Formats: sequence, structure tokens, C-alpha cells
Amino acid sequence: MITTSDKLTQIQLELLKSFRYIADEKQLNEVKSLLNFYFRNKLDEAITREEANRDYTASIYQQWLDSAKK
Repeated sequence: MITTSDKLTQIQLELLKSFRYIADEKQLNEVKSLLNFYFRNKLDEAITREEANRDYTASIYQQWLDSAKK
């Protein structure tokens, strides 16, 4: 039985439609690379935003590292 959570989202369907135009492994790897780059950037932006919200600095990270070594 298919549940609501088993259905593809509109974004997933659009991506699948786009993949039909990929002709070879090289193009597939290029698309994977682009998607990885996009999501890495989104993660970096989220981390930077959260660091700013929490006032995290390099010195705080260093303190954590130093205390973890003890």
C-alpha cells in the first residue's frame, strides 16, 4: 500500500524528468557535482547564520577542542 510519505514531491518529479536528458555517465557525474555544490553551499549558509545567531567565534571552537583533549 502506498502512503502519502511514499509519494514523490513535485521537486523530485521535476528532477526525474530532467534526468531523462542525461546521455552518459559524465553528464550524470556533472549533475551530481552541481547538486552537491548547491547543498554544500546551503549547509555553509545555514552554519554561518547559526554561528552569527549564537555569537560563535573561532576562539569558542578552540576552547571546545582544548577541553575535549583534557
